[in-house]
Amino acid sequence: MRVTSALTTVGNALILQLTFLVCALPLVTYGPAAVALQRQLAEQRAGRVTGVGTYLREFRAACREAWPLGLLVAGASAGFLAGIPFWYAAGGWQGTAGLVVLVALLGLGTAWWLAVLRAAEERPGTHWRTWLAPAAALLAARPLHAALAVVQFLTWLALTGFAPALAIVGTGLVPALITRWTLTPGRRHARELHAD
Repeated sequence: MRVTSALTTVGNALILQLTFLVCALPLVTYGPAAVALQRQLAEQRAGRVTGVGTYLREFRAACREAWPLGLLVAGASAGFLAGIPFWYAAGGWQGTAGLVVLVALLGLGTAWWLAVLRAAEERPGTHWRTWLAPAAALLAARPLHAALAVVQFLTWLALTGFAPALAIVGTGLVPALITRWTLTPGRRHARELHAD
């Protein structure tokens, strides 16, 4: 019985991942697609029915709530993809300094994005600006967890460089799972965060 339940959960998560890929294909819709996936996985954990239809409804809602995030994430990603080779090719101390600053910004941006996904999961039906303060509070309250989440995410990105097929299976699932397992506070921590 447990094996069947686990297989159903994994199969449903993979269906949600494939639906996420289709919705995120225009790249500027990556942000809302990731928010929708985060919320659908939370619904699945709560024992509610999820699937393509419920994901698409959640995606439409996330587009209304957070379409600027899609543009922001796409723009930042393009900047990092252009900036890292540029500063690497620059060489010298300027190139090294540029790479150090860019990698630090990449780490901060990754931590911020994962914390925003967590805040979006907790606040369905709200505008994306309302997610920023809880995301910042989460990062301030759990800096070591945020650093670990960044290391996990960047490790996964490095693995996709060696095995690009991993991107098909994990582009949406991996950030969602990292957010859930690493950035989600325990009950006591959650009470402290909500009390602030």
